[in-house]
Amino acid sequence: MQPRCALVIAAATGCSLLVACSSDNPPNPYPSGATPTAMQLAPQSMVLRPNQMAGYKRTEDSSVDAGSLADQAGDQSLVATIKGQGLQQGARVSFSDPNAGAAPTPFATVISEVLIFRDVAGATAFFHDETARRSQPPQGGTLTPLDNLPLGGADQIVGLIATLPAQSTGQPPSRALFALIRRGRVVAELLGGGAAATATDAGFTALVGVQEQQLAAQPQ
Repeated sequence: MQPRCALVIAAATGCSLLVACSSDNPPNPYPSGATPTAMQLAPQSMVLRPNQMAGYKRTEDSSVDAGSLADQAGDQSLVATIKGQGLQQGARVSFSDPNAGAAPTPFATVISEVLIFRDVAGATAFFHDETARRSQPPQGGTLTPLDNLPLGGADQIVGLIATLPAQSTGQPPSRALFALIRRGRVVAELLGGGAAATATDAGFTALVGVQEQQLAAQPQ
């Protein structure tokens, strides 16, 4: 199971600002009738950051659109559906255990994805559709709810656990934990997968808390 799981600040520059430093009546740096550009949401500012993932190596940092989401799901009919729901932009980062001789990380893979929709209605529709798409057990495995995830100021949250038995002799059983979070018109998907002994509910819940902090820190 994988998810298909910068603030833009307008700044005025120029000679007029230099003059303003020594003037009792500084000129307006914006053109007549114009207003400063508001801070805008950007998905790259809301995914998990490397400094929040000690011990992991970032292995992917990419943008996401309706086409890439459909590719991940293996269903090209989703392109029209997701565009109709108003997806504007998205970003995805992946982290993995660098396997460099240090102590293993709790999860072999962590994926953080953030999608921004035109409005709350579109984000809510995607949230419900994505929950249904995710609510299918993996082949040969089981799927159970992951309850008691912190809401962290979000409007909606759903958690799932996919468990697979050992795939070969000497390999441990594995778990993939998934959370879908909606805050306003922003939807985040978070996945952590690894050996069942280390990919624990508690460890994943801590990551969910960090992801929710990323969403909460953005302008509404």
